[in-house]
Amino acid sequence: MVSRFTKLAFVAPLLLLVLGLSIYPTINLYYSSFHRVVFGERSTPFVGLANFRQVLSTPDFRHSLWFSLEYTIVTTLLELALGIILAIAISRLKRGRGPIVSLLVLPMMVAPALLGIMFRLLLNDFVGPITQLLQLAGHFISPLSPQYVVPTLFLIDVVMWTPFVMLITYAGVEAVPPDMLEAAAVDGASPWQAIRYITLPTIKPVVAVAALLRAIDAFKTFDTIQVLTGGGPGTLTTTVSVYIYRAAFGLKDLGQASAAAVLLLLILAIPLGLIVKRLVELNRG
Repeated sequence: MVSRFTKLAFVAPLLLLVLGLSIYPTINLYYSSFHRVVFGERSTPFVGLANFRQVLSTPDFRHSLWFSLEYTIVTTLLELALGIILAIAISRLKRGRGPIVSLLVLPMMVAPALLGIMFRLLLNDFVGPITQLLQLAGHFISPLSPQYVVPTLFLIDVVMWTPFVMLITYAGVEAVPPDMLEAAAVDGASPWQAIRYITLPTIKPVVAVAALLRAIDAFKTFDTIQVLTGGGPGTLTTTVSVYIYRAAFGLKDLGQASAAAVLLLLILAIPLGLIVKRLVELNRG
């Protein structure tokens, strides 16, 4: 019989890993948010809510908050629409589902930062293939210029994460009872009517979870934007995560960066709570 000490010995490394990589940084984050912590300074005096007041009064942070919100709403809605359409279209194929799904999820297999580098090369003003094709078509534009950079970032995010929504939605579409669809066909329902009145209502809980997951991830987007634009031109494409990075490694102010990170966590706690609630409801159902 395995003793309690032996069980603890097996679990201890994992507990230490969690403590080192999760709990300690979280505690340090909250500590720094209430103290003045600057690179190169040993003293870390308690400042209360001063860091939070400073962050909230900064125009750059407010802009990053609104841009993150705009980025989240636009990309999530587009990805949901395209993901649902692709999932339903693939589910109706009789052959080739596997290869098509595998091809569509390829962008998910690549790290976002690496994809950002790839798109930066593809969109280069002088040698980028996409820019060259646009010029051949008579459109002499720079996709990363101030005029076009925001829709370009939206489009890149849609290309990267629509497959994620499609996969989740596809699982929901496949779970729709076939007898319901067959009964609808017997009653004379058209394919569109079957989708509208049977498929879409059935997959609504799955779509809600996908929407919340994508909204959380989109709101805290960092790597792709940091690689492509660095939050620029100026602060045009600065998300909250990019603002935190700039505060920490640009201004060297860990206290202000930590306060912004805590605010980001509080904002994301709302949709995260909704996800947990929805998952509990699905399990009970």
